[in-house]
Amino acid sequence: MWWTSAALSIYQWLPISDSMIGIIALAGLALGLVLDVLFLARWTAAFYRADVRLLVLLYLFWSAIAVAFLMGLPLGNLGLGTLAGLYVGRRQRHQQAHGQALVKTVRNASLFTALVTAAEALPIGLLALREQFAVDTLRTLFGLDPGTVAGLLGVTLIILLCLLLMAVQFGCTQAAAIAAFGLGGKE
Repeated sequence: MWWTSAALSIYQWLPISDSMIGIIALAGLALGLVLDVLFLARWTAAFYRADVRLLVLLYLFWSAIAVAFLMGLPLGNLGLGTLAGLYVGRRQRHQQAHGQALVKTVRNASLFTALVTAAEALPIGLLALREQFAVDTLRTLFGLDPGTVAGLLGVTLIILLCLLLMAVQFGCTQAAAIAAFGLGGKE
């Protein structure tokens, strides 16, 4: 409510004083706390029962946003995959999963995040081979002529890096899911 009241005052749509903006902000905080007390348990349960297809679509959307936001660097995807692991772990805790069901779900979620991350990193890596900086770097590191650098060695290096990235993503998602599953009981 603070942003709304401040915007209404700044754009002179309503004559709201600065002290009134503070009061409105505190009223919004109080309303939010009351709503949390009344509905948070129900909202949490619904959050962890979300349809998996919707979750997959949301993950793909946010993964593309992470790639674009960080201009092709996989750091955003690693963080997003870790958050997905936290969600999967808590979801399994709320569903009171055990044994093979837990292991299978965590493995599938980890594999999914790893494949998405690698699938987005591979074309970016292949496009990077066309950049002069990449050609110069590979020439300096391996002492190869430009034709070889842009060829098989570069593609092989990109594929190996994508496989390493997949392994890191898989591990991050799996570790986060296991840690989140172990946090406390069902709320």
